Amino acid sequence: MTPRLSSLLAAVLSVAGGVLCAPINYNSNSNTIAAPKMSAFVSNPLARNIVPNSYIVVYNHSLASEDIDMQEASIKTTIQKRNLGKRGPSGAPLSTRIRSFTMANGWRATALETDDVMAAQIHAMGAVSYIEANQYVQAADLVAQANAPPGLVRLSHARTGADAYVFDDSAGAGITVYVVDTGILTSHSEFQGRAKMVFNAVEGSADTDENGHGSHVSGTIGGATYGVAKNVQLLGVKVLDASGGGTNADVLDGLNFIETDVAQRKLRGKAVLNMSLGGGQSNAINNAIEALVAAGVVPVVAAGNEAQDAGNTSPASSPDAITVGALDATDDKRADFSNFGDVVDIYAPGVGILSVGIKSNVDTATLSGTSMASPHVAGLAAYLMSLEGLRTATEVSDRMKDLAGATGASVSRNVKGTTSNIANNGIQ
Repeated sequence: MTPRLSSLLAAVLSVAGGVLCAPINYNSNSNTIAAPKMSAFVSNPLARNIVPNSYIVVYNHSLASEDIDMQEASIKTTIQKRNLGKRGPSGAPLSTRIRSFTMANGWRATALETDDVMAAQIHAMGAVSYIEANQYVQAADLVAQANAPPGLVRLSHARTGADAYVFDDSAGAGITVYVVDTGILTSHSEFQGRAKMVFNAVEGSADTDENGHGSHVSGTIGGATYGVAKNVQLLGVKVLDASGGGTNADVLDGLNFIETDVAQRKLRGKAVLNMSLGGGQSNAINNAIEALVAAGVVPVVAAGNEAQDAGNTSPASSPDAITVGALDATDDKRADFSNFGDVVDIYAPGVGILSVGIKSNVDTATLSGTSMASPHVAGLAAYLMSLEGLRTATEVSDRMKDLAGATGASVSRNVKGTTSNIANNGIQ
């Protein structure tokens, strides 16, 4: 028989000396209890792409780590027993998998699946700051196009119409870029042995790119032919599956890994993060990016492809990220699919971008999307960090805006209230 949640937590609370609030009384036969409305216990009840019965529990910063440890342990024990053989309203079995996320700045969260009654009980616990419904996320690319113009050329010239990419041959040397995506085909000739898979959050998937999106993005960041920063190290953090989809819980798993890995590799001030993906606005994702910035990582993210205010999405809405919109490098027009708004920091080429494909180790592919614009800026971040010794996200963002302003170029067909900065490497 499944133990009562109240009895499990009562022991924890007695040890905690009354610091945490008492749990809601709970009858283990949840079928006799009316499920509360989701709006009563989640911070994002109106999100469009909610994963059924999947939640991200974010803990209070104000409590001691030991208090959070005890309540998290009680949640884990209860969920793992409670979900055995249980199905959600859709008929799908509830997973017993529990994922914990801990950032160096004290931000902590747990991803889990449970029924709404249990979720509401967890929400009432004193250690919990908020619960966010887990959301689906998607790679932010669009469709393949033929005869792609070279986006790199636009990056090194003040105006359109040039015919060469001009850059300093330091080309990102000494900088590492984490590519949070579908993985990387590390054997591709473009990467010259500089790419490696280091983490995979997608259960049951191979440690490689089964979609092509992540390899294309990586090629734009640091490929020998198609890359902005041709000497950079590329580390694949797989959070999206073969269809290009995933969840915020998977993304948090990847971001949590990156913070730990940066510390272990001593990459503070020498690491860039690219996220060419997005979903609905998420405080949990934005908080994790804030923690990564505090750990010395420069985050670059796609604005999204819904032709809407990027402030409605994450990670684009993160105030700590460099958010990138897409333009057509041939005429500097904002791509009609690109998200916009005051959270967008800069534009970069995102229409008809030629880069790495995954059909073979020499394959190429042409894609459009803010997914393709973001890696131009991630590569530029690595380039400037290597060349000029920049170390923080603020330094990199400010320098990019200075260089963009110096060209006098502006985005045409732009949306009012959105920056007109166009990424430039400062050469011309």
